Amino acid sequence: MFTVSDKGTTATTPDQSTGGEAPSEATARLLQWLERLPKIAVFASVLVITVGILMTPGPAGGVLTLILAGGSGFLVYATWRRQTATATRLARVLVVIALTALAIGKLLL
Repeated sequence: MFTVSDKGTTATTPDQSTGGEAPSEATARLLQWLERLPKIAVFASVLVITVGILMTPGPAGGVLTLILAGGSGFLVYATWRRQTATATRLARVLVVIALTALAIGKLLL
């Protein structure tokens, strides 16, 4: 198993006290790749998708919203063990639920 930390990826064994198995090796590599990206590029990408969601009506806007919800859901899953505060976990899950509901609304209307 692999754990992503500030010092990089390290091999670990499953730990029941921290919630079971660590993310897979592919997930750890993706998180490291995201961490190396320039912060402004990540911000700009999310901003472009958000503006696209707001400006694009109908199914196309719904698909953009689903892409954002899927990416957010993946990040919630991948970082779940590091977020120990219940309020933080709840806020992240609520954002994914809200994005999914918005996407369904845009797809159906």
